[in-house]
Amino acid sequence: MAKNTYNPKSAKSILKHGEALLGLSLRQLHPNAVIFGGKGGLGTSVEKFHYGYEPNSEAEPDFVEAGLELKCTPLKLLKDKSMAAKERLVLNIINYIDEAQKSFETSSFWHKNKFLLLMFYLHESGVNPVDMLFKLIRTWKFPKDDLKIITDDWNTIHSKILRGKAHELTEGDTLYLAACMKGSKANAELRVQPFSDELAQQRAYSLKQGYINKIILQSFFDEGIQHQLRITPKRVEILKKKYSSEKVVKSTRSYKPQETFEQLIERRMKPCFGKTVKQIERKTHVEFNIGAKDLAYNVCRAILKVKTKKIQEFENAGITLKSVVLEAKRNSIKESMSFPYIRFVDIVNQEWEDSEWYRLLSSKFLFTVFRKSPDGDKRKMKLIKVFFWNMPYSDLLVAKELWEDTKQKVMIGDYNNFITTKTHKICHVRPHGTKNQTVLTPQGDRVQPKCFWLNNDYILNFVTNNIEDGGY
Repeated sequence: MAKNTYNPKSAKSILKHGEALLGLSLRQLHPNAVIFGGKGGLGTSVEKFHYGYEPNSEAEPDFVEAGLELKCTPLKLLKDKSMAAKERLVLNIINYIDEAQKSFETSSFWHKNKFLLLMFYLHESGVNPVDMLFKLIRTWKFPKDDLKIITDDWNTIHSKILRGKAHELTEGDTLYLAACMKGSKANAELRVQPFSDELAQQRAYSLKQGYINKIILQSFFDEGIQHQLRITPKRVEILKKKYSSEKVVKSTRSYKPQETFEQLIERRMKPCFGKTVKQIERKTHVEFNIGAKDLAYNVCRAILKVKTKKIQEFENAGITLKSVVLEAKRNSIKESMSFPYIRFVDIVNQEWEDSEWYRLLSSKFLFTVFRKSPDGDKRKMKLIKVFFWNMPYSDLLVAKELWEDTKQKVMIGDYNNFITTKTHKICHVRPHGTKNQTVLTPQGDRVQPKCFWLNNDYILNFVTNNIEDGGY
């Protein structure tokens, strides 16, 4: 297609030109197309072969006159053949020196990414990216309520840079907009930062995977947007519960001056601190299934007056809710905290930064802390505190050591000598589930499934640092 068949000053014209690729691969429309660069090479190829221009300076949006930034991002097929976001959407690299001098409105993130042209393609393993099919092409501007959270996220990242803590940035610091690691080998990609002599890992702004799934679902239901997304009816219902669920914040007027989303949540939950589950039931007119695994989520929904099964902001941000129950008379926790089964056949082909364990540990957590009743009645448990938490960067490095040890043992077929809670201060590996369950190994046999666990002593340490005891 000729490069002058669109108006580079018009976002509508640029979008219409992009929509010519819907349902096709880049090579089908441009037989001479080849891939450029590494992971983001398809976007570069689309710019060159479809839009007919050489990629510009990183400081400016791709279509400068229209203020529009082009991003190609992959979809994946789930087990039921539905399509979903494969990963976070990586934006521009953060220059710590330059960004320290900026405000949100003058930041490199906002200057480059305030208006996005998103081109979703279906990823297929072993297929050249220029042969992958585009399934959704649309523009995106951040809604006002999302922009409030994104602005606060940027301020959180900026604050760490100003404090000389860029080397301690993690994706769990924020909700929608994150500072993700950028580079093929993390330790080889180090950058100088202001206000500290310590080199910091190269990072880029990114939109979290949960937020991208929200965009996909909105597009699926928007009759004005053409797409070739495939989502099964059952999956649609699941996604509706997540991303079409009720919001906590109905309007940005709900915030107090300078208040963040996390502070708003804690403010609204605080009146129930020190109350028993039974008292919270009476106050909220909601009866809880006291033995349910999602008790923490249900308590939060009731106090926050959210009637849907999910809380939209939590799903957009990928917030993991966990409950901790302290003993009646002392600050102690009996159980360590388990995470999903280790996929042995996958871990051997992963790097730390792309692993499921890293994704989980680098997310944002919301902990609900209860204290047992002396008589053991679960409805007399008291809600002590609710707080947001993410694993510090230094602890992530320690967890990485365990992950790498686990990977090496899986590669040689040693499933009996994983690191235990006695030999690691943060986490360990051990079985979870019944003895009759088995999972496939890279060696082709089946073994009892194992999980990563956070040690109970580690959890207790940061919980006790965050609670103001209103217990028995």
